[in-house]
Amino acid sequence: MRRGTRAIVDVLFPVVRSRVLSVLFAKPTKARYLREVMRITRLTLSTVQDEMAKLVVLGVVKTWSNGYRRFYVANRSHQLFGNLAHIVEATARNAPVNVRQLPRQRRLKRKPKRAHLRPSHEPNWGLFKKRRQPSQVRQRRR
Repeated sequence: MRRGTRAIVDVLFPVVRSRVLSVLFAKPTKARYLREVMRITRLTLSTVQDEMAKLVVLGVVKTWSNGYRRFYVANRSHQLFGNLAHIVEATARNAPVNVRQLPRQRRLKRKPKRAHLRPSHEPNWGLFKKRRQPSQVRQRRR
């Protein structure tokens, strides 16, 4: 893809979720083990583990283990399967979206930090500190 463009699924979902969904819901849907998803998406292992755990809790993805590897596959019986599969398929067919044309979210303007000033009605207690008399001040030795 060209610079400044992203796939539709990347615009709709966070980048990590869009990559994982693209791998799991692409046709033909097949079971993939965790490190395979990690290599295809080029994400770190812990990132993929976290995202897979979220998708499993939602029920969008099924998981099982053969003793050596943990496999993940899209749950065809879930209510959102058809919609997610359609989004991933449409992303593969359609042209990428120019991100620069999307409206930007406005950021809140922060007030600049000011030095801590005491309110004028409070006394300045530094004025009432006991000052040393000149006779009490130690003279430096040369």
